[in-house]
Amino acid sequence: MAFDPAKLVPADQVAAFAKVAGARGIKQVAIANIDKQIALLADPAIEGKRTYEVKGDHSAFEVRVNNSAMVLETANVKGTQVEVRKMAVPAKDLKDAFLYYRKRIEAGDYDDQLTKLDTVRNARTDKMRATRATKKAAAKPA
Repeated sequence: MAFDPAKLVPADQVAAFAKVAGARGIKQVAIANIDKQIALLADPAIEGKRTYEVKGDHSAFEVRVNNSAMVLETANVKGTQVEVRKMAVPAKDLKDAFLYYRKRIEAGDYDDQLTKLDTVRNARTDKMRATRATKKAAAKPA
């Protein structure tokens, strides 16, 4: 019986090995995403998904983790606290704004939110694995 290469997957995608030394945690993912946006800002020729836009002298941006925008601030709008995911800043200050949120993430200001985002991602991953396994089992000839 020959080995099936379809069984090969990255170790960090297997629950038993997901939290081994060297594996990136959710905080490192958020920081890496900010670093990527700073690199994209510095060199417009670099390909990649930008989570910011510049219009004239102003820019708007998000910090995304696991395909979700983080809640960066809460604002009082007519007496109601509103979660703000997209912030605006003068275009010349965009890099500094990204660095500001990077420092806050490093300091742990968003740990609760990042933990929730990671829990949602893990649940989605588990569901996708179960769905794939079910489809594979159904596709196998009897």
